[in-house]
Amino acid sequence: MNFKNTNYNSLAGKFLIASPIISDPRFAKCLIYMISDDEEGSMGLIVNKPAKNLTVEQICSTNIKEESNITYKPDPIVYYGGPVEIDKGFILHTKDYENTYESTAIKNNLLLSSNIKILKDIMSGKGPSKFFFAMGYAGWDSNQLAKELKVNTWIEANLDVDTVFSKNSEKKWENALLSIGINTKSLSKLNFSPISGSA
Repeated sequence: MNFKNTNYNSLAGKFLIASPIISDPRFAKCLIYMISDDEEGSMGLIVNKPAKNLTVEQICSTNIKEESNITYKPDPIVYYGGPVEIDKGFILHTKDYENTYESTAIKNNLLLSSNIKILKDIMSGKGPSKFFFAMGYAGWDSNQLAKELKVNTWIEANLDVDTVFSKNSEKKWENALLSIGINTKSLSKLNFSPISGSA
């Protein structure tokens, strides 16, 4: 019989900040919003890496602009959410948007969806006031993330919703570090473990 560990410190709804020891270009200087985290595994979205040369129109099989009489400008930024299921899209958004599409309520009063119809509403100006769109996600197997945290691969931080939805992607990682009192100028003086993770 399996019993869940009631003392498990879930990181769902929090930030994971990549420590400077990570050299893997997929995760170097990345900021991850944790969607779920328990003993069976973890899932998060990288929120500060725009996908290169990828647009919403390229992702969708139909021309959203022509279908929806687009009024939204500029086109939504497509982010690289992580290396798992890179061909699947995830939309993180606020609740000020009524729809009949399937969405999952997550921490911090946010919703998560993979329904392309929400993108059409966003493109036509009828979507949520704040949203984040990513292809793929970062995933960890059972207890893998806990092991990486023990060797300081990742730094835990409380979520700042404004940072998630900010269009200033280049500053997200740095601002997240500042929120926990770490100035990027002093990183070279800090002692991090040399072991890197593999989300």
